[in-house]
Amino acid sequence: MSTTTKTRREQLEKLTAEMQSFADEVDAKDAGPNGEDMAKLTQMGRDVKALVDAIKAEAEADGSLTEAKSYLGSLAEIATGHKSDRREVTEVNGLVNPKGMSLGEALVKSPAYGEFVEQFRGADGAIRQVANIRSASFDVPGFTAKDAITGASDTSAGAFVTPARYPVVTDLIGDRELSVRDLCTQVQIQSDTFEFVRVTGKTNNAAGVPEATTADDIDGVTVTAADGGQKPESAMTFAAVSTPVETIAHLMPITRRAAADAPQVRSLVDAFLLVGLREEEEDQILNGNGTSPNLRGILQTAGISTVGSAGTDIDAIVDAVRTIRADRCSPTAMVVHPNDWFSTGFLLAKDTTGRYLLGDPRGSVDQLSSLWGLRVVVSEAMTENTVLVGDFRKAVVADREQSAIYVTDSHKDWFGRNLLAVLAEERLALGVLDPDAFCTVTAV
Repeated sequence: MSTTTKTRREQLEKLTAEMQSFADEVDAKDAGPNGEDMAKLTQMGRDVKALVDAIKAEAEADGSLTEAKSYLGSLAEIATGHKSDRREVTEVNGLVNPKGMSLGEALVKSPAYGEFVEQFRGADGAIRQVANIRSASFDVPGFTAKDAITGASDTSAGAFVTPARYPVVTDLIGDRELSVRDLCTQVQIQSDTFEFVRVTGKTNNAAGVPEATTADDIDGVTVTAADGGQKPESAMTFAAVSTPVETIAHLMPITRRAAADAPQVRSLVDAFLLVGLREEEEDQILNGNGTSPNLRGILQTAGISTVGSAGTDIDAIVDAVRTIRADRCSPTAMVVHPNDWFSTGFLLAKDTTGRYLLGDPRGSVDQLSSLWGLRVVVSEAMTENTVLVGDFRKAVVADREQSAIYVTDSHKDWFGRNLLAVLAEERLALGVLDPDAFCTVTAV
């Protein structure tokens, strides 16, 4: 026997022992062999075959074929006879089957299948047609019954079932109409303090100048005006106003995983934060009390006019326009609360025949965008039972930092908890240049 043949026999004996040991471990499993087990056994079988073929080839070459066959036979007995109930395992077209049979053959040849079929066999030996057949349990050697694939369980096909979900839209936030800022003059500033000049008084003494009734000689010229043609004097008074830039902000926590795996959620959070920022901004522009960190809103600015509701609410708007124009300003818009706008005072006002005075009930409730030439802005931030009429060009929104979204994990202990803080923030100031440009209508 050559050295090579001896080495290969040693390798074959070692590999056969390993295969036998691994097969014992597989047999001990209650669930039977899995795919990984069978793949390993198959590879071991291929390695064994390769060694056997090599030993046979050398035996043929040196004339010791009979000895080799005897050796291989004894080795096969060791590999297959270690256990009385050992199943032969073969691979057919990638399928592992007991005793080398196909799945169909194993089922048909099983005793349980035979008993099952016999219950439907007639006296003539033929199988009767049965409308309803209740399946039985088949004891197929080498096979274990498994659970049926179902769509209800997450451990079966249900894991592949994905619910149909409507895409996330920002309309879910419930954004309200926001346009008061759009009425105002908007500027960008580069400081944390906003200074402006406010008109505090206007006196118009313009008048005709009479001719003189006495004659005075001034530098050789005869003047016919008693006081030399003295003109009346008008005046405007001003005041420098300084107001600090205030910050409006809020934040929301979100997990890092949600931000990474659900971008729609991040978009929804961003949109919600920006909408909330604008809502608070609008409240501040109208109602801010001027105590830091609040803006001084238009309604809280000293010097704006007020008129009562005389006759109908529609008539009262005309009174406000008249008051503003008397102070030499030109109103551009009115702001009204939704409850007031959608009332009998405005949109639901009717004549004696029941016809609506404003709008057309066959159209949209938003179709009426102006009244008496004034743009109508419906805002929940407006004080109820009050209408603000004014020249909003005389209200200046000064942006120091426009609204923006910031994300950080440097908040409290959030870094260690994989939490992110999503922050919406803006910095701005508000200045009313001329309080006479605004008038409120009360008791609408």
